[in-house]
Amino acid sequence: MASDGIPTDEELLILLARLEHEPADALESQWLDFKPWHEPKQELKVACEYAACFANAQGGVIVFGVADKVRGREVAIHGAQGFDLDLFRRGIYEGTRPALSVSATVLPVAEGTGQLLVIRVPKGDMGPYGTSAGLFKQREGKNCMPLDPRGFARARVSTGEVDWSGAAATGVGIGDLDPVQMARARNVLRTKDPASGLLDLTDADFLAGLEAVRDGQVTHTGLLLFGRRDVLARSCPQAQFHYVLLRDETTVARNDIDRLPLLEIVERMEQVFQGPLNPEEEIALGLFKLRIPQFPLEAVREAVLNALTHRDYLDPGEVLVRHSVDELVVTSPGGFIAGISPENILRHEPKARNRTLANAFVKLRLVESSGIGRRRIYRSALEFGKRRPAYSASSEAVTLRIFNRGANPRLARMVSELGAAGAPISLDHLLVLDALLQKDHIDTAAAAEVLQMNRDDARLVLDAMTAATLGLLERRGHTQTATFHLAKGVATGLKGKAAYTRTRGLNPVRYAEMVREYLKDHRFITNAELRQLLGLGGSASASVEASRLLGKWCGDDGFLQKHPPENRPRYSLKDSQA
Repeated sequence: MASDGIPTDEELLILLARLEHEPADALESQWLDFKPWHEPKQELKVACEYAACFANAQGGVIVFGVADKVRGREVAIHGAQGFDLDLFRRGIYEGTRPALSVSATVLPVAEGTGQLLVIRVPKGDMGPYGTSAGLFKQREGKNCMPLDPRGFARARVSTGEVDWSGAAATGVGIGDLDPVQMARARNVLRTKDPASGLLDLTDADFLAGLEAVRDGQVTHTGLLLFGRRDVLARSCPQAQFHYVLLRDETTVARNDIDRLPLLEIVERMEQVFQGPLNPEEEIALGLFKLRIPQFPLEAVREAVLNALTHRDYLDPGEVLVRHSVDELVVTSPGGFIAGISPENILRHEPKARNRTLANAFVKLRLVESSGIGRRRIYRSALEFGKRRPAYSASSEAVTLRIFNRGANPRLARMVSELGAAGAPISLDHLLVLDALLQKDHIDTAAAAEVLQMNRDDARLVLDAMTAATLGLLERRGHTQTATFHLAKGVATGLKGKAAYTRTRGLNPVRYAEMVREYLKDHRFITNAELRQLLGLGGSASASVEASRLLGKWCGDDGFLQKHPPENRPRYSLKDSQA
């Protein structure tokens, strides 16, 4: 089977061979259904129904022209005829809600009309799907089962088709809202945008302006932002926030579980990460000092806001923040929506599961409506020399990991110095530099993957990084297969004195040449530096091998000379070689 479980044409032909001894019904699966053929108009209705059914599950294929209850190829395969592939594709597109784009092809066979109609349906990402007549089903095993009303409603909410956050909160009145939380919202807005017209409104109009109240009814947005704690516990128990501080791998130092209005959650997390639980490292920059926190506050704030804004509030799970010295992990219930994935999250247009709540945060100036927040998470980490943040997702949850371990303060220093010199480094540049901290070279294809953009745009980024204004990279080759590596000063500053020379390769035949090139830049080399340059490692045997090479190159025909002390000698080019 294909990696997604949907059988290929070749696999379908193998299955059809089994019809001699089995009915087609026995060959059907979660991803495959056989249908007899009568006439195009009738089968188009069937195709729309089954296309929606498969799209609501894992995708699948419908094969028309096969009776599913009889044995024997000659009897079972009667084929399909009288259809137009383009009309069939368009008919399914127009006959499903939301519209589905499917593949319609012909599979040649020896029996019947000589051809089968094959409809391939991808797994949907904008469901739930139904027919234009209002029929909603989902593939369960070998059958298309009606989507139950509760599951149907939840599916529409989880995909953002229905805005749960804008619906009225049943049983919640204006009196259930906390004036303290409304004052908190005003203070937040006053800090962010003191000229906002919302600040001049009465409480009633302020709530209406944020769509916390619509037509006199409190929305779920109003409940989440301003509801009293007892009201949240009663009316929205799933709005739980869990903060765990780990002292080490097996010891919990703090374990806070609360149902709080969302602005209070954000404020509490800011207090945590502005305090001693998020210590800073200082780097001297001339007369100034650069302070590098374990976890950048901007990244933490955006991560928490994203989790609270875009989680699935019909899911009983909680937003979990797990905090250790090594990493910060933020998990929120509900998968990505509308085609967003870890592989495109930096470039995909923003999509909100909870539009009213997201709009309220925009009006309070806590988030941007343009998806900038995701890029801020990456940039605020990378510019401090931290590892690239990592998203992972399933249909049940989205997890973001922000790293402290493996940080490179030398990168933070370089970013700060370039910015002060009027050559600021963009997020795209930081992403490439982060990749090159892990490897010696990068090409256009690898850069496109790192940058989540097409190859032509990735090449423009790489070329810009070689320009004199930045001087971050050097190019090897000038064709589409060119590779790029860190420029000499950048490589030395970020990865050590041996890094630049190592980009030339580690072929033992070239060891002597590499050492000569190294000494042209650095004058002296030690045993340890030679091991680093040649990638020999730090073992005792590697040290012996490095000593052997140095001794060989110090011979009468060699190019090195040895300098004291004897127990930790340094080596330089002989005067005749310099």
